[in-house]
Amino acid sequence: MKNVWLITGLLTILLIGAIPFGIERLVDLTVVNKSGLPVEIKLTGSDEENYYYLKVPRGYRDAPTEKVFTVVPDTYSAVSYYIEPWDPVYGYDCSSRSSTLAATKNIRVTIMECDRASRHGGETSIVKFGMRTGRR
Repeated sequence: MKNVWLITGLLTILLIGAIPFGIERLVDLTVVNKSGLPVEIKLTGSDEENYYYLKVPRGYRDAPTEKVFTVVPDTYSAVSYYIEPWDPVYGYDCSSRSSTLAATKNIRVTIMECDRASRHGGETSIVKFGMRTGRR
């Protein structure tokens, strides 16, 4: 009986030591591309420590492309770039200002055509990019 308690105690100590401490929590960022062009999104974290440049293949309104990225929770400054086939190096950003993206929990972002805006705001948990105001 003492051996059973001894083995149980050792296993408990080993399991407690195996619990990962200090592992950072991550969130999923789902990007849905309905723009008709390949899109790249630049995310800059609040303290500029977290920085991402995400690429999403071409997708259309009737056949969207969806890609899931894993990022560190933060409030990001986000700019979307539409990559044109004749100018694949630079592309253009749809708006001259960046949007704020609060990625503190799993979030979904929809990229629309640059000259098209949704008539209705839609679901509030989905962030939408679109409406061209400047060209790069």
